Amino acid sequence: MTNTMETIVISTTKEAAQAIRNEIDAQPGSQSHWTDRKNLDGSTAAWIVIATLAGQALPHALSFMKEYLAAKQVKKIKVGDWEVENPSPEILDQFLAMTNVRSKSQKTDD
Repeated sequence: MTNTMETIVISTTKEAAQAIRNEIDAQPGSQSHWTDRKNLDGSTAAWIVIATLAGQALPHALSFMKEYLAAKQVKKIKVGDWEVENPSPEILDQFLAMTNVRSKSQKTDD
């Protein structure tokens, strides 16, 4: 069985970035860092979390983010070639279901 790694980029508020980063770092085999993005238009700065997650940790980390989606604290999520702005819990559920199907397919191919 192969252990895949996924890179995820999240644009969010400072408070959500801290909580999400802590949750990601608590997952075995995962690491993250964050930085603020300076907005030139005077709006509130966005915080960017960049993480490398073990494949099995990705669904857990994304599920953890759901509470921040409802409050519109997460502005953008990018995982591999999948990217969504202003994600909703429903969109995240669809992505998790798609990821789950892909993961099961890979396991049967091994």
